[in-house]
Amino acid sequence: MSILIKILGVILLLVGLALSWSPIPLGILLIPVGAAMIVATSSHAQKWLRGRRENNPKFDRWMGKMQRKAPDKVSSALEGTEPRGNG
Repeated sequence: MSILIKILGVILLLVGLALSWSPIPLGILLIPVGAAMIVATSSHAQKWLRGRRENNPKFDRWMGKMQRKAPDKVSSALEGTEPRGNG
């Protein structure tokens, strides 16, 4: 089941990236959901995303905003990726 969640997360992430450039950027909603699905099933992905958030304050602010607006299951998965000083 974990592998199916990871595959679905990757698909959502890729579709989100592709749609984020459209005139109505619906992909912006899919990116954090896909990332949360991957992070929820992979500690390696969680460490990688935390590193990206630590090194890129703008990305961290955007992920934080999405985290606050996301449903509880998505938000809780992304909480573990907050930079060490914030979480």
